[in-house]
Amino acid sequence: MHRLSLLAALLHPEQLRAALRPHRGPGPSARAVVGGALRCGASVALVFLLVAALGRHDLAGYASLGALASLYGRSAGYAWRARLMALVGLGLTGAVALMSALAATRAPAPLVLGALTLLAAGATAGAAALRTGPPGATILVFAAGAGSAAAAPSDVPARALAVAAGAAVALAVCTGGVLLDRWRARPVDPAPPLRDVVRAGTAGGAALGPALTVGVAAALAGTAATAAGWGHPAWAVMGAAAALQGTHVRHTGVRALQRAAGTACGAVLALPLLAAHLDFAVVAALVVVLQVVTELVVGRHYGAAMLTITPMALLMTSLGAPADPAGLALDRALDTAVGALVGVLVAVAAARPEPSELDPLQHLGDERRDGRPLGPGQGDVREQRVALERLDDRRDAVVPADPQVVPLGDVVREHHA
Repeated sequence: MHRLSLLAALLHPEQLRAALRPHRGPGPSARAVVGGALRCGASVALVFLLVAALGRHDLAGYASLGALASLYGRSAGYAWRARLMALVGLGLTGAVALMSALAATRAPAPLVLGALTLLAAGATAGAAALRTGPPGATILVFAAGAGSAAAAPSDVPARALAVAAGAAVALAVCTGGVLLDRWRARPVDPAPPLRDVVRAGTAGGAALGPALTVGVAAALAGTAATAAGWGHPAWAVMGAAAALQGTHVRHTGVRALQRAAGTACGAVLALPLLAAHLDFAVVAALVVVLQVVTELVVGRHYGAAMLTITPMALLMTSLGAPADPAGLALDRALDTAVGALVGVLVAVAAARPEPSELDPLQHLGDERRDGRPLGPGQGDVREQRVALERLDDRRDAVVPADPQVVPLGDVVREHHA
């Protein structure tokens, strides 16, 4: 009955209204948002200039993936930001190297899917242990999917080096301000011991549960996409992992709706860009602009951000492995929808039968919408709805990625890919 109630709540029209509403809770200052967006855009732009100077356009997508390390630790002090970005860079490099090696050896599909599943679960555990906040594990899964593209043995070290170089550029861009602080004699906040951060992040099995949930969803979503014959099962895995960043089942449903619908619309927008077979310089400029716009929008509405994330991801994919534009866009939309659906179903199956998990919004669609009390002492329905929305805003608030503080909920943010 508990899970049936959850499913009924997820099918309530209020879910759609929640998916359409922008995030209204507190968040980073406008200066912090703009600064983070510009640093990320600058990192990606410098990486594109580097690969262009080397004449290795084929590695541009992988180098730009490494530059997405700039999405982590944006609100932290320089010392912790540098440490976190270095760890993320290592993770991205390892994921691309592993999946590229499997592609180069033409590993069977079950082995590739198993590796994707383990990477998704491991990245989820790592993000929870380090308390990275969004985009969490999704960037690593995106990188793993890019690494699974067809490869020759010589491509494996080249791809890994490109990702590592991109992460190094991002690290330099995002921590360069420490030099200015030292010149101004400003104190630099020390980074907490990594062991203490991990111990706090994994206390009480806090990282194990999400990792297992994402692992199950990744395996199911990837299997479904593979069985359907779609070419990018990693996108289904990513869709499931992104949906499961929700703080509770209803939030997971909202994220799934936003990701699936936003990706479908974004794929339509990307189609003419892919079909135009644009020059490298134009694609690079578009990716940089889309990256900056994404960072400005994503904190307020995840679904709207997918309108820029999807074209950006598809353009990055096309740099490394040109493909049929219509097929690429369709794969992205279908894989993402299946992954999001699987993520919701797994979230419902894994939900604990606690009263706090039951969604009171399921009661808002009946005749009591006229304002009559639901029961003794429960007050007006409209007041309850306003109170619940305020609670969600607080629960989904954006909390600075301070390693000393456990982030309060999910920041309606995902990222990429």
